[in-house]
Amino acid sequence: MQFFWINKSIQTQNQTIDIQKKNIEIENQQFENRVNISLTNVRDKLLLLNDEAAGFYLDPVKQITKNYFVVSFYDTLSHELLENFLISEFQQRHIQESFEYGIYDCFSDSIIYDKYVGLSKNTKISDNISANQQKWDHDGHYFGVYFPDRIESAPSKASEISYSLAITSIIIILIVAIFTYAISIILRQKKLSVMRNDFINNMTHELKTPISTIHISSDVLLRTDIHKDPERIKRYAKIIKAENNRLEGQVEKVLQLAKLEKGEIQLNKSIINIHTVIKNIAETFEISIQDRKGKLHFELNAQHVEIEADPLHITNVIATILDNANKYSPAEPEISINTLCDHDNVIVSIQDNGKGIKSEDLKHVFEKFYRVPTGNIHDVKGFGLGLFYVKSILKSHNGNITATSEPNIGSTFTITLPLIK
Repeated sequence: MQFFWINKSIQTQNQTIDIQKKNIEIENQQFENRVNISLTNVRDKLLLLNDEAAGFYLDPVKQITKNYFVVSFYDTLSHELLENFLISEFQQRHIQESFEYGIYDCFSDSIIYDKYVGLSKNTKISDNISANQQKWDHDGHYFGVYFPDRIESAPSKASEISYSLAITSIIIILIVAIFTYAISIILRQKKLSVMRNDFINNMTHELKTPISTIHISSDVLLRTDIHKDPERIKRYAKIIKAENNRLEGQVEKVLQLAKLEKGEIQLNKSIINIHTVIKNIAETFEISIQDRKGKLHFELNAQHVEIEADPLHITNVIATILDNANKYSPAEPEISINTLCDHDNVIVSIQDNGKGIKSEDLKHVFEKFYRVPTGNIHDVKGFGLGLFYVKSILKSHNGNITATSEPNIGSTFTITLPLIK
């Protein structure tokens, strides 16, 4: 609407200017016609006084400029008579502009008389002549009439957008900007709310399972006849311990997230061998991968492998990526771990043949609580904190992680860590 009114205002101004131009042209034409008629009548009166035929002279009045006219006359003139005739004719035709007149004598080839006459009520009469009376290539006498106040009129220029219109436009732009910002905040809050709900649902599910297992195992151990079967007591005690460790791990993830957000996480850095870390972690996952008839391949080609890092967190980083590669791979996972050196960095790549990640999801996988949407299928457990934790830990070590993936083909996560100089 604001654009419409601005455009309408500009069109109105242009139309007004066109009307002004036409009015100025009409007014100038009317003025010139009245002057021509008045000067022609003055000349005819002068000719009648000298008993000369008026029709003998063709085109007696010539317009030199917009405000300067000359009239031919073949005899001497009386300036008092000429002035009276001019004033009389101008007043009859409502010509109120002040004027100057001059009389030219062809025998002396000079202006023999000139005078300023003020006809306007608000004009002060002066004897000073401002016009430079022009000579006319003419054989006889002539007189010239100049209108000094009659300057060329010009239509008013198109004014710029009015102050109030500009202010309202700025206000509307600000309102749109604020509205856009508010909408983005609302959408962001909505996204965070969905992620928070997913996190709560996942966490509830993750915590409920071990709690239920511990509850059932505790009920079994509380039976009066359980002491007769020591092996059973030992088995259920192991189940309780394993589930307790699982609970502890889940709670530790949430605590680590809180510490990461507050910047309170403590790094106990030391010099470690990245190949040694990878081999130790691989031993833990190798049994699980082999149980699924999968294979774990190594190509550890990095020549320099010593980095300064926190052993616990770097171990968790690589373990998290390996765990994801195993969880999101099909029945027979094929996972490769490669290392190489690039200038002052060691690069660790972990590649799998899993389900892959779509491009629209890939750019969000390192965000807190984000999990790739799977609809109503909840076949993979987790809080959506793993890769966020990985990204944060690597950033605190001046490292980085990137991901590439193709759906139904697999994913590759590449870790970059600085070597000891």
